Amino acid sequence: MHYRDADLTLHELIYSVIPNLNSAEKLVLNTSESLIEAAENPLDAFKRNEQKHAFSLEVHRIRINIEHLLERYRADVDSILRASGEVKGPVVEPDAQEADAIRSAIDIYLHVRSFQRGERRQPIPGRS
Repeated sequence: MHYRDADLTLHELIYSVIPNLNSAEKLVLNTSESLIEAAENPLDAFKRNEQKHAFSLEVHRIRINIEHLLERYRADVDSILRASGEVKGPVVEPDAQEADAIRSAIDIYLHVRSFQRGERRQPIPGRS
């Protein structure tokens, strides 16, 4: 999933970016809960809970912007979904906030994937 320098089709947004964000979010929240429950120090538990809350807010921001983008492409989204993904749809032209949301969704997914491979110590990505 390397859309930074390439054009992103609506199909890729629907069938790759969004599902990957969903998977990453689930892993981060489950890992966060485990870390909070395992924390022996109340300050560590508090810190982890704050990180989890900040992450949830970031994902919410991303979703709102992606939903806005999808709404602008509603007819194309419907066509893609009716065709069970067989139609690629147009290349999306996001506004600045939508583009930032897409980049953030991809960054979260890549961070979580690196965490799963043992390349990162923290499951919760920070904003760059």
